[in-house]
Amino acid sequence: MQYSSLESEYLMALLKSALKKESPLPAPDGLDWEGLVSISKKQQVYSIIAAVLDSSNLPGKQAQELEVYVKNELLRLLSMKNELEELERELQKKQIKFMLLKGSVIRNYYPQQKMRQMSDIDILYDYSKRDTLLKIMKSRGFRLTASCENSDDFFKKPFYTFEWHRELFFEEAEFCPHFDLWKNAKADSQNPYKYYVEETEHFIYTICHMYKHYATDGCGVRFLCDIYVLLNYGEKVDWDRAVAELDKIGIKDFALDAISLANAVFDGGELTENQQKMLDFLLSSGVYGNHIVDYSKKLSEFNGSKIRYLFRRIFPNRKKMTADYRQLEKRPYLLPVYYIIRLFTKVKYNSKEAGIELNEIRKINK
Repeated sequence: MQYSSLESEYLMALLKSALKKESPLPAPDGLDWEGLVSISKKQQVYSIIAAVLDSSNLPGKQAQELEVYVKNELLRLLSMKNELEELERELQKKQIKFMLLKGSVIRNYYPQQKMRQMSDIDILYDYSKRDTLLKIMKSRGFRLTASCENSDDFFKKPFYTFEWHRELFFEEAEFCPHFDLWKNAKADSQNPYKYYVEETEHFIYTICHMYKHYATDGCGVRFLCDIYVLLNYGEKVDWDRAVAELDKIGIKDFALDAISLANAVFDGGELTENQQKMLDFLLSSGVYGNHIVDYSKKLSEFNGSKIRYLFRRIFPNRKKMTADYRQLEKRPYLLPVYYIIRLFTKVKYNSKEAGIELNEIRKINK
């Protein structure tokens, strides 16, 4: 197995040790600890390697950083857990069906829950109760920071972030598989409005989520960790049904490559040439890829014209605007008004991200 750097090689060795519940190998001579920490943060797997690293074996700066991080992450985990429990009680009171997704489900299968780092909590809910949800979130001090194609994003200081999904994917995206997680979901015995996603379907959704990022901006090695723990420590996945569904969606080959790569990396198997290329790509990306890849792709759709690209970013087509602002379904004549609302919202809450995108577009043009 070939690696682009000593740091990426040791990172994968640490991930393997953590997921297999083994003692880690000693750090190789010449390892750049600062570089290792940087890669692990970019990939959002710092919590995984922190579980097996002994701070007494690290250089002073990294040892101190590790100790502070572990304490802060534990505080954050407990605080988010308490906030979620309060929200679940509110949802039950208001009779809103909901279902946890992604990291908050997958983390239960890791050897330790704290290993699975996540920046937010994703929840699928009954979108017909959106107005009630908005009132709940506002009453708890949350601010609506974004209303995207398939979700509403909320934030409350210092670090509480929740994404409420009305749909798993959105229609105008290039990749939009259709399957219903509610169909085989099971209701909680204590809260009849809280549902648990069926294991096989959650596995399928995880693969689809990975592919969505892989095919656009790219994605990182944390997805490999998720796949491995779901297959090895989770409930038994109905393999035949999962493969048949992924084949119907059109990503069976990708899924089999990703699964076999995860097993090879963490069980010590030999990688094929294609698997090696996939691993190199994952290691070169952040947890959700590199936005430059996506910006380049989108810019090429306008024959490299930065003006046309920016115009479309500021004034999306009617389909995307309707996805973002569902009021337009019944009142399409308000489209100009919602362009103004969107512009002010982006300037107020997303000006930093817009500046980063502009800088990347300039680099691509050069």
